[in-house]
Amino acid sequence: MKKKKLLPLLLAGTLLLTACGNGDSGTAGTPESTGSVVASGENGNVGNDDNAGNDGSGEENTSGESFTITMMQELFSDQAPDTNNVWYQKLEEMTGVKMEVNFVPTLSYVDKVTAFIASKSLPMVFTANGNVLKNNNLLMALDSDGFWALDDYIQDYPELYNFVGEQVWENSKVHGKIYGIPRLRVLPRNGFMIRQDWLDALNLKTPETFDEFYEVAKAFTENDPDGNGQKDTMGVVTSYQGVGNRGWNGVQTLAVAFGAPNGWGYENGTMVPDFSTEEYMTALKYIKRLYDDGYLNKDFAEAGQSRYDDFDKGTYGIVSGVIDDVGGRNTNLPQVVEGAKVTVVPALHAEGKEPRCNATSGYNGIIMFTKFGDGAIKSEEDLRKVLSYYNTLATQELQDMAIYGIEGIHYEVKDGVRELIMNESANTSQLSVDMGDIGQILMSAPYVRKDSDDDVQTALYDTIEEREAYCIADAAIGLRSETYDEVGGELDIIMMDAAVKFITGNIDEDGYWKEYDKWLERGGEDVIKEFTAQYEEFKK
Repeated sequence: MKKKKLLPLLLAGTLLLTACGNGDSGTAGTPESTGSVVASGENGNVGNDDNAGNDGSGEENTSGESFTITMMQELFSDQAPDTNNVWYQKLEEMTGVKMEVNFVPTLSYVDKVTAFIASKSLPMVFTANGNVLKNNNLLMALDSDGFWALDDYIQDYPELYNFVGEQVWENSKVHGKIYGIPRLRVLPRNGFMIRQDWLDALNLKTPETFDEFYEVAKAFTENDPDGNGQKDTMGVVTSYQGVGNRGWNGVQTLAVAFGAPNGWGYENGTMVPDFSTEEYMTALKYIKRLYDDGYLNKDFAEAGQSRYDDFDKGTYGIVSGVIDDVGGRNTNLPQVVEGAKVTVVPALHAEGKEPRCNATSGYNGIIMFTKFGDGAIKSEEDLRKVLSYYNTLATQELQDMAIYGIEGIHYEVKDGVRELIMNESANTSQLSVDMGDIGQILMSAPYVRKDSDDDVQTALYDTIEEREAYCIADAAIGLRSETYDEVGGELDIIMMDAAVKFITGNIDEDGYWKEYDKWLERGGEDVIKEFTAQYEEFKK
């Protein structure tokens, strides 16, 4: 029987505003197109008025020459934005940098990056999504010093450094080094959402401990929270469709809260998978109790997105997911149930212990800086100019520009609140029309507080900030196992099936550990060794 425990916190760092979740979607666009803007700042310097003339290295740039950055990024919409519009002109006026952007349809993006690596024609800056970061051509170029490592530079740019946050810089390392600026996502994104109106109807408080969570699930099932006199409600709806999705579907959220690793941990000289720990088994027993007592949906092993559909019909009181989906729940559910209101469950914990959150990686892809080929950043001086540009983009002034645009064109102020101006023909804001897909390479915060936020949004952001202190990182982020690449799908199925069979009562605890032994024999032991070697080379 293999049972291991995990240290309470791995890779601890300053947990600032971040993200997980994928969040990148769209359709293939038109053939590759290039947009170029020629406006530059008053004196051509990189930075805003507070640091104009400073390239971020502490040395003044007095050349007076404008600086151009060539860029490439994915195109998710039907066509590339018109980069000659007033928003782009204002952006370049504020930064003092000319932009030349090559937008490539997302379906051909990986192939285009591969081709540009082979022909040594990558631009100075490009986005590397998850698939690009796994591309062997890119990894070989990286190992051949084809891209700038930023480790020795980023702390010279405090706005940029703090905007990303120490933990996400650490998470985004490739082969142990920082090779790009992470595209941010919320770190403490996974969790549960709950019917506030049901809590109010039953005079219950929002659960914070495991015992309270169970009692609320019980009350939602047995005590007629919708007041219709029928036994037609249930406590929790969740799903379990894949190891990679456990974070948002509730299993990993609960396992980490009980003390298990977030996917993988490192203890006593070895990497430890979460499902090999006693804490994970404790979480499975807790979920099994909910299942056996009738407070958890019976189809959890098959349900996926349908869990939201079921919740939005008014049948369930608690749903697992990404907590920033609370807005969608508060849009959909009240259309079916008048007066329904949904809020976020705090990070759960055992009585007398601190909460624990299973953090996302905090990013989805990185913005990389080319060091080889005709279009590369040729010198450290030019690299610092590019980093100073991104340092400027991280300032509040430039973030406001990305959020609201230009007054009178993209937003207007009503009663002290900035409201976006709509483009009726496009059925979206004028700012969205003008910016287009450029946000993928200009950086954005994982979430943004706006003047128009309602109480639900405000509570969500408050919760995110509270949870950041309790985030547990996955120690395997950025690591690679050749064995897992080859047979990971088969290995995942072994442990997924074992968890489902245990919860549903088809195997007991001894049967579960026998399945873990099978996982080890089928390749899991090699995965542990390979992850351990990578961790000790790149992270220890």
